[in-house]
Amino acid sequence: MKRTVDVIVPVYGGVEETRRCLESVAASKPKTDYRLVIVNDASPDPEMLPMLEEFLQQHPEAELHQNPTNLGFVDTVNLAMQLHPDHDVVLLNSDTEVSGDWLDRLVAAAGSEEKVATVTPFSNNATICSFPRFCEDNPLPRGWSLEELDALFARVNQGATVEIPTGVGFCMFISREAIDALGTFDQERFGRGYGEENDFCRRAADAGWKNLLCCDVFVEHKGGVSFSSEQAERIARAQETLDRLHPNYHALIHQHIHQDPARQYRFRALIEMVRTSPRRKVLHLTHHLGGGTLKHIRELEEHLQDEMDSLLLRPNHEGHTSLYFGTEAGAPSIAFDLPHDYPELLELLRSLGLSRIHFHHTLALETRLWGLPEDLGIPFDITIHDYYFINAHPTQTDARGRYQPDLAKQQSSYPLSTSLEEWQENQRGLLDAAERVIAPSKAAAREMARHYPELEITVAWHPDSEQNIPWPGVRPRPLESEPLRILVLGALSPEKGADLLEEAAECAAAEGAQLEFHLLGYAYRPLSERVVSHGAYSHDELAERIRAIAPHLIWFTALWPETYSYTLSEALLTGLPLVVPEIGAFPERIQNRPLTWVEPWQRPGTEWVDFFTGIRTRLQEAPDELQPWHDQPAPAGKEQFYRNGYLPEAPTAVVPEPLDHTRLEAMLAHSRSLEDGNRRSRREALLKRLILIRQGRIGRIVARMVPVNLQRKIKRKLSRKPIHELDD
Repeated sequence: MKRTVDVIVPVYGGVEETRRCLESVAASKPKTDYRLVIVNDASPDPEMLPMLEEFLQQHPEAELHQNPTNLGFVDTVNLAMQLHPDHDVVLLNSDTEVSGDWLDRLVAAAGSEEKVATVTPFSNNATICSFPRFCEDNPLPRGWSLEELDALFARVNQGATVEIPTGVGFCMFISREAIDALGTFDQERFGRGYGEENDFCRRAADAGWKNLLCCDVFVEHKGGVSFSSEQAERIARAQETLDRLHPNYHALIHQHIHQDPARQYRFRALIEMVRTSPRRKVLHLTHHLGGGTLKHIRELEEHLQDEMDSLLLRPNHEGHTSLYFGTEAGAPSIAFDLPHDYPELLELLRSLGLSRIHFHHTLALETRLWGLPEDLGIPFDITIHDYYFINAHPTQTDARGRYQPDLAKQQSSYPLSTSLEEWQENQRGLLDAAERVIAPSKAAAREMARHYPELEITVAWHPDSEQNIPWPGVRPRPLESEPLRILVLGALSPEKGADLLEEAAECAAAEGAQLEFHLLGYAYRPLSERVVSHGAYSHDELAERIRAIAPHLIWFTALWPETYSYTLSEALLTGLPLVVPEIGAFPERIQNRPLTWVEPWQRPGTEWVDFFTGIRTRLQEAPDELQPWHDQPAPAGKEQFYRNGYLPEAPTAVVPEPLDHTRLEAMLAHSRSLEDGNRRSRREALLKRLILIRQGRIGRIVARMVPVNLQRKIKRKLSRKPIHELDD
């Protein structure tokens, strides 16, 4: 039966978004007979009606209907659905854009089974129909136009549908038969809008109709443009109404999310995006701990976003290895049980057409992965983010968390299972085979050279330096009679100086010094009340948090040779005076900076109090004006290494053969079994409980009696997640 479809676009706000939506529909030219029905719900924007009238002059086949007063979404679409009682309808938000023969594919999906009530396409912003991250609002994937994405979905998911518990109203086909059987939306219960399409879909399902996801259509959705002013209140009311009318609604949604039957179709699209991308494709391998290493990987992806696609391979928190399609938090991933699943992982990676591999860390990496470059026949790099390659001890510190160059006197949380000689021989095999070994500072290169003197190392500061040089100058904060406010940033372990900070604060209090110590971040244990703790921070809020504390200077308490320090980069951007230790990357990165002191890192707390007391006088006398930072340092010849030299080879011209869909489906099913079989919520709950106990007075006393390495072993036994991710 030939269908005629009314594409109904209710209009209220967002003139430019509405114009793009209407033009995309007009440009799509589907074979399906359709009418574009525009309903202006008394838009208050004076530019809306002229824009609609101009559009109508260019496209006289469209219909424009005007509500004399604002009726709200439900009444507006209900009236529109009754304009042509023999037509199917597509409800299309005015903040969407469509492409190609989108309507033909929606109609085909509606006719693919008996009693289909609604059909919803994939979108970047569509809850259970979202791509690439499921149930999230996503930006349009970088480097892809809507036209390219929709064509890709049409190609890899041709004719595929998935039954879903509810359609999503941003773009929803509704069959006329379902409207005749069920009626229109329930205006009495859902008022001006939100939740009405979920109610309709559940009424349809209860009556034996189906709601489908059309897997071969992708529609762009901006989200929240047309009816945003009342949205929060309407959402709350709608949820209550849905619970009352359909008591099992949320249980069905949660069940669908857990089962995620559309996962294979999202991954078909993801794999095809990578496989056919003209950009160079780099696989980054690292540990599971996040921190500066993961920050660097994400920064590198952002820095080279126009030239490189990034994938991430690392151990997950359940003890397996996950391949992430992207480096951002929440990126879609497939889990593998290595080494058993190595052939399947290799098969998937071959289908992607990788051009380079980059090892950022090997902690907890299955050693079989060291053979990936040879098995794939592509070059690889290694970045030295810490000193794990030397003897499995990232910080080269002793039992007190202080730098110790004598390996025999160090104490690591990762004791060697072999002799030192065998360990270094194994690491040397990987290091020597790398096309480049990259160190983010001369200090890191020197420390590695003590143990691998024959190794050729490229020194290149991380991309944030390429972006921020020249750094701002220094402007001291006025200081009169108040205490000198000294701020320490970050997550402080013993190696990062947590105990030193507490010692200095206690000494200052005992001496009555005009010093005030602040911690923006957290320590590995609760610190003395003499340290004003402000809690953890996110990158986006850091500048505002620092302004609220109003410190006079920032102090770096590190007791180990940090290889770079992103926290130093954040501090440089503040323009505040700095005090850094004479160890690691700090001295070389702040050369020639005014009101910046490089001091011996071994000082006890009492000497730091004397030092800061003297600095207080210096800052009181400093003029309240910007002091430029002249002759800023940078690695010689490598000032723009990542921008100009990181991707030396041309993009591959050969597009690999696609992965067979049945093979992908088997990998995803196996990944799901690994994910479901390794839940550790009880262990993490116990760990969170122990952390809360440790924050109390008795807990602090007990914690000081337990060696730090034992605490770390217990923590890793309960969860591999960093502490700040336990609530994620």
